[in-house]
Amino acid sequence: MLSYRKLAMRVLGRPLNTGGGNNSPRPASQRAAALVLTAAMLTTLTVPAFAGTWYIEDGDITISAGESGNNVTQNKETTVNDHDTIITNREEGASSHTVTIDAKDKDDKVEVTLKDVNIDASSRSEAAVSVTGKGDTTIELDGDNELKSGAGHAGLEHNKTDTSGELTIQDKDKNGSLEAAGGFKGAGIGSAGSNDAQVKITGGNITATSDDWGAGIGSGSYGTGTVEITGGEINATGGYLGAGIGGGCNGSGNVTISGGTITAAGGDGAAGIGGGYYNGATVTITGDAVIKNASTTVYGAGIGGGNGYDGDVTISGNAKIENATGGYGAAGIGGGAFSSPDKIGNGNVVIKDNAKIDNVQGGAYGAGIGGGIYGLSNVTIEGNTKVNATGGAGGAAIGGGAGAENNSDNNGNQITIKSNENGSPTINAVGGGTDEGEKIVIGGAGIGAGCESDADADITLEGKVTITATAGKDNVAIGANGIEQEFSGLAEGSSITRYDSEGNDTSLPGDKVPVTPVVPDDTSSGGSADASVQESVFPGLVVTDKDGQRISYTSIRGNNVLSLRVGRFTASLRASLATLRQLRAEGIDTITFQTILCSTTLSVDELLAMGGEDTEVVLTHHIRSSMLTVGGKAV
Repeated sequence: MLSYRKLAMRVLGRPLNTGGGNNSPRPASQRAAALVLTAAMLTTLTVPAFAGTWYIEDGDITISAGESGNNVTQNKETTVNDHDTIITNREEGASSHTVTIDAKDKDDKVEVTLKDVNIDASSRSEAAVSVTGKGDTTIELDGDNELKSGAGHAGLEHNKTDTSGELTIQDKDKNGSLEAAGGFKGAGIGSAGSNDAQVKITGGNITATSDDWGAGIGSGSYGTGTVEITGGEINATGGYLGAGIGGGCNGSGNVTISGGTITAAGGDGAAGIGGGYYNGATVTITGDAVIKNASTTVYGAGIGGGNGYDGDVTISGNAKIENATGGYGAAGIGGGAFSSPDKIGNGNVVIKDNAKIDNVQGGAYGAGIGGGIYGLSNVTIEGNTKVNATGGAGGAAIGGGAGAENNSDNNGNQITIKSNENGSPTINAVGGGTDEGEKIVIGGAGIGAGCESDADADITLEGKVTITATAGKDNVAIGANGIEQEFSGLAEGSSITRYDSEGNDTSLPGDKVPVTPVVPDDTSSGGSADASVQESVFPGLVVTDKDGQRISYTSIRGNNVLSLRVGRFTASLRASLATLRQLRAEGIDTITFQTILCSTTLSVDELLAMGGEDTEVVLTHHIRSSMLTVGGKAV
């Protein structure tokens, strides 16, 4: 095919043969026509970049990088240097036509907007949208988009090779959504078949689901799912044997989440976030990321490894885990379930900075944080962290799964909890209970080893720590092999509270490190020094058990706050308003009542405004719930 330039030269630069073998000048009319043609071609070459809207109903669309925009081909016609390329639907129903985006060369950059597009390519066994090439592709979401692919393909497909570029999904205007569904062996968003996946999501309301063997977001079967999420509202569901976010069947997960709000559910044998069936994962959750829920059904960790594999998990920054639940035999955060003697799911977990873990629950036999059944833990918790973890039946809250043994180096569970320059950790760890149906008759430790475990627990506490640990039935609160581990050398203000499975306080003498009282300087000009912490009992305040019998409690008074603690799951605090008025006169304006799993803070002034002198205030805790009555009326 002739170029514009060559054609112009032929028209203008060569005499026109008029026949008879003689070369004569062209007639004026021909010269004029040539000039008009040339002007038209020159005009075509210099027009401003075209901004195109392409309707998927009109045919398959292929987009590649041009010199100064995109080259868009539809129905064998190509528009060059198209800017602000928009793919959309003319009609409400789904189209079976597909989109291929090819950033062919390493330096190519292709940007495309999906706007209210609806593609269902399942009948063609093709990918609704496929991204290929060595360059980078960015997809902007605008409006509501739906993509459904056929067997062997991801809903939004990007198969990574060693030289592949990056796929980024974004929503700059915060008005876009995407529902992407993959076919058999394909992720909702990511790769298909045995290919690795590379996906980056910076925004958008995204729902991604897979058919069997694929991850919701990540890889298809056998591939590695490399996923980076920095923002957006993400809901990802893996197919059978596929992770919610991470690896598909036999696929590993390499997941980094630094922003956004995430809900992820794995299929059987796979993690909510992490490895697919029969593979492990490296998961980093940091920044301001919020994990609303990470869960699975059986054998996979909530966050971490799939069936038979380790989970390497780091949670840092201001990240928040609201719920993480392991499947049967697996940890809430950490290792997957045991699969064979050489396929044991250990949990290597670091929680640091200001991370907050609201609720972690291990599956049966698995730890809350640590190893799956037969799995060991290597857990570090440090800084200004807050952790609330519960083991599955027979599993430790923080530590090993049931039945674990020391490894080949004769090392057992390694657990370190420490303060640093960022602050001190606060831990609530409840060992897993029993399950007669599964013949688990011994619970797990609060911190340490699971039931029927010969594994040691090397537990290190450093600096200032606040720990409440509750043992499962016939196990220890902190330790292993039936032995409570003792600690010394902790910083002032450290507090370790131990309970047995019945709620009885089993704390050891060295578990509390009091703060040295601050004595005001006689030469000071006035003002109050930091209040000392004093142990005291106030006769006007009564604590009763679930049967209404008076029981003892511990009181700590500091500044204007009176804290009352009792080692029971169920207990009631009782006081008359006359008693509260007396406390207010002594400078107490706030009362905190704490049982094993529940804490309530009350304002004395607000209580005084609710009744007369003889009115009784009753605050009742039952496991994790509380109820306040004033004068017999619920508040």
